[in-house]
Amino acid sequence: MRRYFLATALGTCVALLIAVVWFTYHGYYTRALQETAQKATVTAQLQTQYLLSAVEKFEHLPHLAGAERTLSDLLLSPQNAALLEQANHYLAFAKDKTEVAAIYLIDTEGTTLAASNWQSETSYVGKNYRFRPYFQEAIEGRSSMFYGIGVTTGTPGAFIAAPLRVDGQVRGVVAVKIDLTPFETQWREAGLHIAMADALGVIFLTTQPDWRYRSLRPLSATTMDLLGSTRQYGDVALQSLGSQNRPLPIQELQALDIHGETYLLKVQDMGRFDWQMLLFSEPAEPHRKGLAAAEIAGLSLALVYLSLALVWQYRRRQTERRESQRALARVAAELDHRIAVRTAELTAANDIAVQTGKLAVLGQMAASISHEISQPLTALRTLADNATSFLARNDAANASDNLRIIGELCTRMGSIVGELKAFARKEPVRLQEVSVRQAVAGALMLVEPLRKTTATEIHVDGEDVLVRGDPIRLEQVLVNLLRNAMDAMEAQPERSLELQLRAHGDQAEISVRDHGPGLSADVLEHLFEPFFTTKPSGKGLGLGLSLSHAIVHEMAGSIHADNANPGAIFRILLPRVPAHHCTAPDERTAR
Repeated sequence: MRRYFLATALGTCVALLIAVVWFTYHGYYTRALQETAQKATVTAQLQTQYLLSAVEKFEHLPHLAGAERTLSDLLLSPQNAALLEQANHYLAFAKDKTEVAAIYLIDTEGTTLAASNWQSETSYVGKNYRFRPYFQEAIEGRSSMFYGIGVTTGTPGAFIAAPLRVDGQVRGVVAVKIDLTPFETQWREAGLHIAMADALGVIFLTTQPDWRYRSLRPLSATTMDLLGSTRQYGDVALQSLGSQNRPLPIQELQALDIHGETYLLKVQDMGRFDWQMLLFSEPAEPHRKGLAAAEIAGLSLALVYLSLALVWQYRRRQTERRESQRALARVAAELDHRIAVRTAELTAANDIAVQTGKLAVLGQMAASISHEISQPLTALRTLADNATSFLARNDAANASDNLRIIGELCTRMGSIVGELKAFARKEPVRLQEVSVRQAVAGALMLVEPLRKTTATEIHVDGEDVLVRGDPIRLEQVLVNLLRNAMDAMEAQPERSLELQLRAHGDQAEISVRDHGPGLSADVLEHLFEPFFTTKPSGKGLGLGLSLSHAIVHEMAGSIHADNANPGAIFRILLPRVPAHHCTAPDERTAR
């Protein structure tokens, strides 16, 4: 159900995103088209006005020129050479003053009698233009406008013609030719893409030279015949641009495809001249604005989606976190209860284990200790018998020596028994200043029988250091480490171990190193765990190192094991006491 809801929500969001992007693009594209159309309309109207002004200022020039009496007289006496010369000079003068391309006088048959260019190689004089529409309309009494290529000069221009009346009758036609090609240069320099087309759709002015005398649409055969008869565009083979109009969202513009390129076309009619101004624009700008707006809208909506997703994700994580915290609190409470119960059980078990470990160690040392005590007892018996004999012989000196030795043996036996009682007694840790050297001496005395039995050499090196600890328990730890070291070398013909004492700042270090096979990685990982042992059955319970670890920690110290290559080394670190009672460093070797 949840997946269905998420899929539906995602689909809705994607559909909404697509709709927003599309409508934004369409809206901004349409608005950009309207802006382009408005700009094109203003530009087309302005350029149309410029062009109309340029043509209209010469619209009455044929009438004004025809008012000259010389032209009327020439029409009445065309063979009069004097009148012809005067007419030619007058038309040349009028042309220079008005800056038109040419002014000329045509009789009723269409033959040019006089012209402003009468002296040039392309003079109109003697040429017949009765086929031109502007002459035909003017001879019928109407002013006319016509654009075409001059059949004599081969240059295009706008022709304005007016009838010349004498005594109320049309006796001839005065025509003016205007050069409009400078407008192409002006448009091109202004960065405009403009063309002028006649009523048939043929382009005669344009900023695109290869479009000149091309039609916007294919021309019919009748139209082609008409253009051929009037020679409006000379001998140019009229062709279509192959354009195709497409509708746009606004009516002011058309989409026009010409030679594979699309243009936005604005058409401006020029009224009574029956011409059209064509303003072309690039379609890329409206598309670019539409795409930019669509991208911004899409990204904005995507950011909204992302923000909502982040808020939803954050609230979901908060809910999960609160649920996890409540579950964790329940687990923690249950775990605290279990830990309390287990701690009580382990505390009781640890007390039993410590005492059991001591008894186990005592059991292992029993044979060696009995041997150590039996020898002094035998010596005591012998010395006592000798002392009796010496006294019977009144040899007081030898009897006194025997009694002194007996006293020393008794002291030694008492020390051994006292150490055993202290080792086996279960007492709390009592921290005090302890001489490491004295603790080492006590431990060496306890392991002396085993050392002799195993023929182990024990080298003691280093200075005496005072530490904060329990002397009896420190001896217990040292005895355990020394016995383990001797056991580790059981299979070796020569056995030697080193016991070193060192001071490091506010700590004292006691290290015991053997020359046995060393410790494996697995053994090192579990070495101080209770009941873990590498000894065969009957030689240990696996409590010695665990108890040693606990004892050292009770004295605020630490114990570590590592391989020494060869052998293994155990290091004990204990808090150090300022050494105001320490003896000088010495070295002792036990054999």
